[in-house]
Amino acid sequence: MKRYLIILFLLFFIGCIKMQAQDTLELSSAIMIGMENNFNIKISEGQKEIVSNNNTVGNAGFLPILGATASQRYTIENTSQTFISGDEQNRDGAKSNTFSAGVVFNWTLFDGTTMFHTKNRLEELEKQGIALTKSMIQNVVAQIGKEFYTVALEQIRLELLAENIGLSEDRMEIAKNKYEYGKASKMEYLQAQVDLNRDKSNYMIQQERLAASKTTLNELLGRDVTLDYYVVFDPELNTSLQYEELSAVLEKNNPELSAAGYELNASRLVQKELFGDRIPAIGVNVGYNYGKSEAQAGFLLNRQSNGVNYGVSASWNLFDGFNLNRRIQNAKINAENSKFNYEAIKLSLERQLYSVFISYQNNIQLREMELANVEVARENNEIAIERYQVGNSSPLELREAQITLLEANLKLLNAAYSIKTGEIDLLLIAGLLME
Repeated sequence: MKRYLIILFLLFFIGCIKMQAQDTLELSSAIMIGMENNFNIKISEGQKEIVSNNNTVGNAGFLPILGATASQRYTIENTSQTFISGDEQNRDGAKSNTFSAGVVFNWTLFDGTTMFHTKNRLEELEKQGIALTKSMIQNVVAQIGKEFYTVALEQIRLELLAENIGLSEDRMEIAKNKYEYGKASKMEYLQAQVDLNRDKSNYMIQQERLAASKTTLNELLGRDVTLDYYVVFDPELNTSLQYEELSAVLEKNNPELSAAGYELNASRLVQKELFGDRIPAIGVNVGYNYGKSEAQAGFLLNRQSNGVNYGVSASWNLFDGFNLNRRIQNAKINAENSKFNYEAIKLSLERQLYSVFISYQNNIQLREMELANVEVARENNEIAIERYQVGNSSPLELREAQITLLEANLKLLNAAYSIKTGEIDLLLIAGLLME
């Protein structure tokens, strides 16, 4: 029994590394490829960079604004002028040109503390972007891990079906010998052939399922979907995860929940930004202007000026049709909605954690039962073969024993697969997948 369990264990988790023209793929390599190529991760990284770029003192309003302007204007016109002295001046096609330039420096020194709250909000949004990117990476890694083990599941199913074909071939060979020696009817021999062909058909269908799963994993890895490979994976099952420990770190570590928390902080800061509009804003301004004009008609034929202007400005929004009150009220509602969203996400994660953990525990127990069932089914099949060889059992009894063994192996495989994917889900929800 111990020898068989070791063989089955290695069959499920490591597989037989076949000497084929296929590349091998390990989970760690798959994750590295996915993190480098996955398009969702790339998009998330770009969004994180945008919110990081937005978090500057200039965007918050702390820095002054410096601008420069310049213009050159030409005119051609016909003029007819009569002066007070009675002189007249008539010019056709009189030309004139005007050049002006200026530099303006404006700096808001105080805006009711709005700029300070704006900077804090931008920092919260940057943290949210980092958390959302981390969440995306963890989700993609979880998808890659689960799909990797799905490929492994389909791969081992294919190997079990191949083993079943071997049993059916042995049965057909026995039926053939019995028929040739007159110890069994031809119908018994033909039924063995039918069952063998059915097993081969199931094998071909499983090949399609394996190919489809490999295609899905290739898509997650952002590479050519037609690439073929053979997965090699870790035989260890983590059956020691504890609900209390996972639940205790969920609120602190889960990046999706952290992102919702940063969104809540940012929405509260919007209210403080708007309250700043109730307070007067004070600023300073400095400017330099230069101007020059030339004309062939008029009082002045040439004029040039330059100078500096400076001053202090103050503004106070005394009444704007209650629009500021409306904006503050809406900001308050948005903050409340953000709080509700945070609590809803937290409750949903707690539900998911508990539900997945119950399933995880059940599959651990189920696997222990299926290990025993596989050994019983294996022994029962061996006895059925021996009895059939000496004519003490019917073909139907042998076929039932064969199918029972196959189903027991598949159930054991499914239980181990569920434990592995349950482990991934639990670590993902608790925010520990990348640690």
